[in-house]
Amino acid sequence: MGAASLLSTLVAVGCIDVPSRRPRNALEVRDVTVSQGVGLETACTPTGVELCFDARDNNCNGIIDEGCGLHTGVLQFTVAWEAAEADVDLNVYDPSGELSRIGEPTASGLMKDRDCPRVSGECQGQNVENVFLAEGEPARGRYRVVVRLDKLNGATAPVGVQLSARVGQRAFAMRLELSPGASTEEKTFEFTL
Repeated sequence: MGAASLLSTLVAVGCIDVPSRRPRNALEVRDVTVSQGVGLETACTPTGVELCFDARDNNCNGIIDEGCGLHTGVLQFTVAWEAAEADVDLNVYDPSGELSRIGEPTASGLMKDRDCPRVSGECQGQNVENVFLAEGEPARGRYRVVVRLDKLNGATAPVGVQLSARVGQRAFAMRLELSPGASTEEKTFEFTL
């Protein structure tokens, strides 16, 4: 009997204690809430290769718009909308209440890497905003994601917006409709780690 065969036999009959793989430090997502009337998708349906600037995980690998020039991370929040003239803002607040900003990480490591539309034209009609965990481990506590219609700028209301969130190995997606007005200009997604 060869060494590999003997080892398989000993493991099978319980003579050797083989340590199990250590589980990854999974992020436990709790207390997920969304604005009233917003449908939340947690299952991914593969639709083919990853498409850019649609804020979806088209290939269901757990990463949103990868290969499209957006930063990704264990935490990632992305919005996209088709009405190029509309100004939609993605505001992500970490557990301490600090707002993620362009090019400067919060104390917990969240950073915004894209803010559209820009006067400089860098968005080129592909309106996407993206916030990701740039460094470190995700802070524990309550996260708040706010998607807000800042200005219509001639677009027709409601403005359809796709929001996707990656939290560890879980992806969340929702379709939002934003219109001017106190109760319709912003939608929220919140969760606790």
